[in-house]
Amino acid sequence: MTRTRLKFVLFVALIAVLTDGEASGTDVLPSNTNTPSNVIVATASYHKEALCLVTREANRVAQELQLPEQLPIIDTNLVRSYITPNGMLRFTRAIGNVTTSNYTYYVSVDGKFSFLESAHQDSLRLKWFTEYSWPISRLDTNAAYQLATQWLADVSMDVQGLNRDCNLHIRPTAVRGEGATARFLPLYWVYWTKGTEGQGSMASVGLFLPTKTLLQLRVENTQYILRKPLQFTNLDLLLSPSKKQ
Repeated sequence: MTRTRLKFVLFVALIAVLTDGEASGTDVLPSNTNTPSNVIVATASYHKEALCLVTREANRVAQELQLPEQLPIIDTNLVRSYITPNGMLRFTRAIGNVTTSNYTYYVSVDGKFSFLESAHQDSLRLKWFTEYSWPISRLDTNAAYQLATQWLADVSMDVQGLNRDCNLHIRPTAVRGEGATARFLPLYWVYWTKGTEGQGSMASVGLFLPTKTLLQLRVENTQYILRKPLQFTNLDLLLSPSKKQ
């Protein structure tokens, strides 16, 4: 078999896999819907409904974390958004994300809110590097842990489960020097791992302690996300061929 024909066969096989399966009317994952098998990309109706659901969830998260956002978040004040085509949804199990001028909100794990990232991480880090250099005597991992776990609890993440099943790590940024003369940037990373460190985290929070600024919040495993998944109404209808336009 030639390389070109092999590529073609693999492409056809991929399309067959993507278009296989059924979905129910309220599940976020098309693996259980009555969606026609030739639907690969999102219909306009599906895209609109998914964007509405993700935006509503972003509003809930912003309120729960008391983020510096202009509420309510609506489509006209979004900087950008992404909705996963339904043909890929049952593989990625991610619905999409929305970005404001301050944060990106991700619904990326089993149809649940799972990640939050500041839109200004790079510029804030550069600013803090020039303005903050604290002596190591001011290191306060307990305060960083308390703030990180409070934020996780506020958005219904299973802190107790993380502490039970995982190894906790708390690291400041840019530690320079040694002993009593060492200095650091009070930008902390609080994260939980399974197995050896370096294999990836189950959850993590990046925070700047002096101003209590949340830079990043991530929970990678659905068992530690206690929030309910987003639910579509009449998903089979949203994905029907008549709704493509």
